[in-house]
Amino acid sequence: MAYIPKHTHIAYRCPECGDLIYGLVAEVALRSGMLRLKCSCQKSSLDITKAESNKYRISAPCVFCRQNHNFLVSDSIFFGKDLFLLNCPYTGMDIGYIGDKEKIDEAAAEGAKALSKLISDMGGEELRDIQPQDLDEDEILPDAGVYDCLRFLIKDLEAEGAIDCPCHSGTYDLRYTPDGIEAFCPDCGATYLFHCQSPAATEEYLSMSSLYLK
Repeated sequence: MAYIPKHTHIAYRCPECGDLIYGLVAEVALRSGMLRLKCSCQKSSLDITKAESNKYRISAPCVFCRQNHNFLVSDSIFFGKDLFLLNCPYTGMDIGYIGDKEKIDEAAAEGAKALSKLISDMGGEELRDIQPQDLDEDEILPDAGVYDCLRFLIKDLEAEGAIDCPCHSGTYDLRYTPDGIEAFCPDCGATYLFHCQSPAATEEYLSMSSLYLK
């Protein structure tokens, strides 16, 4: 049987000009190192790097925080999902999309509506009206490494069908809370709070073979 190269689409919304930037990613191209998807305004870019154990590290610009968020995604999710969303860990809103082009178009259209509503609800007129200005170093992504590790765990368990909740949603994500990083079901609201403050402290969680939210 002939080898069929794997490929997928990826997109992000530029935090400077607001345009949705698309790219087609082939597995063979990622073998050579980092790929960069850059906005035509030259003020933002999304980077994809091949990591260990058939994983990909993605650094995606955030329209809400004006800084990049990092994600670790397995090969099966990166090239095997019709649609995989990259979320801002602070707002929970979509900042990037991976998968089928039509699915991305649909999700991005919904994301654009949610973004417009957010801008309006906050009394703004354009994207920069809701973005933080002149962030200090201490304000930039606390516990980013912890979030990265735990989100990979959640999405890996999700792909294996090893995470569940009262409504059996099948789709789960992470968010920051005052008490720590929390896995949650967007449908029934079930949660699981991770008690860890550093990437090293996540090791006990990374060995989990299943997880139940309540």
